[in-house]
Amino acid sequence: MTEGLVIGSLLVLGGLVVRYMQKHPFYRYKTQKHKERYQSKLHDALEHRGDNTGAYWFSRAIADFIFDFGQRTYHDYHVEQYEKRAESEIPHLYHLRIEEPGTLCQHLVERAVEMKVPASVFGMHMRVLWRGYLVPVGRITPKSVESISGSAAYYSELINLPASKEDMQRFMEKTEHA
Repeated sequence: MTEGLVIGSLLVLGGLVVRYMQKHPFYRYKTQKHKERYQSKLHDALEHRGDNTGAYWFSRAIADFIFDFGQRTYHDYHVEQYEKRAESEIPHLYHLRIEEPGTLCQHLVERAVEMKVPASVFGMHMRVLWRGYLVPVGRITPKSVESISGSAAYYSELINLPASKEDMQRFMEKTEHA
């Protein structure tokens, strides 16, 4: 009788944990795997750079900023300590060569479609990442983005972001060795 009660309690508790994980914003999206992969690569790069103390939380704050379009989708005290520093690190990330710009752009469009991010928020965020040489915009936007289901507004936003020929040339020079 007691064993049945213990087993039943464990099953109920396990079910509650699984339900919580499914509802938690960190695990809600299928594109979370892209974010986690990026965060893992970034963590390794930051750790090798010598920033061991907060490399995990710092990489997580940066990945959150990039993949959640500058918005907080969940609260975590450790990550929130690094938020401001994460935003200021964006212009320096291209040196680390974490992800190929076209691939990152495609992953972000997939994420935006899944999260139903407003096109204007998406556009402003991608402009920040463009200035940091992380994603291509304008004429150099990857054509693969257009084929993503539900991406028409986001593709249009990327194509229409202002980028001069000089900016595109500079982007190509900075990212060609990636």
